[in-house]
Amino acid sequence: MRTKLILSLAAALCLGGCSMAPKLETPQVALPQSASKASAIDAQWWKGFGDARLEALIEEALAQSDDLKLSMANVSRAKAALRLSGADRYPTITAAASAYRQRLSGESLSPFQGFIYNSFGLSASVSYELDFWGKYQNAESAAWAELMASEADKEALRLSLIAGVAELYIKQTALSQKIALLEATREAYREGYEYRLREFRHGLIDEAVAAQAEALYADAGVQLLALQAQQMLTQSALALALGRDPKALFEQGIDAAQALPKALQIEQGLPSSLLERRPDIRAALERLHASNALIGVAKADYFPSLTLTGSFGDQSLELDKLMTGAAQTWGFGPSLSLPMLDFGRVDSNVDRAEAQQEMAKIEYVKSVKGAFKEVYDALEGIKHVQAQIEAQSAQIAALKCAETLTQKRYERGYADYLSVLDTKRSLLGAEASAVDLDAALLTQQIALYKALGGGWSAKAD
Repeated sequence: MRTKLILSLAAALCLGGCSMAPKLETPQVALPQSASKASAIDAQWWKGFGDARLEALIEEALAQSDDLKLSMANVSRAKAALRLSGADRYPTITAAASAYRQRLSGESLSPFQGFIYNSFGLSASVSYELDFWGKYQNAESAAWAELMASEADKEALRLSLIAGVAELYIKQTALSQKIALLEATREAYREGYEYRLREFRHGLIDEAVAAQAEALYADAGVQLLALQAQQMLTQSALALALGRDPKALFEQGIDAAQALPKALQIEQGLPSSLLERRPDIRAALERLHASNALIGVAKADYFPSLTLTGSFGDQSLELDKLMTGAAQTWGFGPSLSLPMLDFGRVDSNVDRAEAQQEMAKIEYVKSVKGAFKEVYDALEGIKHVQAQIEAQSAQIAALKCAETLTQKRYERGYADYLSVLDTKRSLLGAEASAVDLDAALLTQQIALYKALGGGWSAKAD
């Protein structure tokens, strides 16, 4: 046993400062060819829409969002954890002072039976565990990686918040425009119903035709109520994203804009720095680093630990002699702790840390794959919506021409008023569909900016 202790101590002294953490190899994922032309993104990309109301709402959300405040608190907690793990690498110094009076038992075997005495003391002690196996160094590295991951989580939440507010604003504005168009459509159905009702009263049509016209008018009212309900839900969701309190939610409305902002001009392609710019990918990578360092922490328990302790002070039975040379006390010595039999506790901790690292690798790969899927979906979505907008524009142009011609035919007596109303309703329906497509294009562009990292750069932190 004595030989084993000596050899363990000698090994510790010879290999002092080594790390038990394995060499980390970041998983490689097959990526598409990059296009650097799409790599430059304005950090405040939403200002490109030129909508002052949208900019004000985003600024309000960034200042008041409860989710963002929670994320910032999590960063503060990670900073405190880093300071705590860093403190473990330094000695612990404590000071103590004591003063008490004591009487010994008169019935004891002590030669000082019944003796009463005072005792005064001042002392300081130092304890320091040598980090031979890099246990505390790896713990600090893991805490640092967790701090970087929490910072990246905060940025990811910030990007999601900006994109979410912008999407809700676009949706609310689109609903407001569609409500205005549907109100005009409902008015056209009302005119058509009244026209049919007059025909029925003069015996020109039967009651079924008039009832069909009334049903169309009533259906337009139902659709209008449904859109107004959607607008109310969108407004409450936007208020929550802005961090407004319940009082503001019930008493302070959010006015919708009169028109959707213009779509942005976005260069197509994949940025070469997507993996560095996406905060969620950065967070996954930092957590992989943390899990790798924690393997080193777990493996360090396989080896002996050496602690140096020392104390210095004064002790005296009389207060006026406490600071004299004769009252001084001191002590110093190392202590060695060697694991012998733990019934697999260290093995289990190492296995758990290695499994955690494997999970972190999988999470990193998932983050990379998910990031490129989001970029691909947004790019393809923009392409298809733009094609639909072109087709819709052609339909609207044709319907406007038909409306003009039908109106002229009606004025010259070659068409009845119902033909004019039918053409008008078709045009209003096409314009409502165009609003949906315009909103869809803006939403896809917002999703693309979010997928590309929204202008956040890890180098800025």
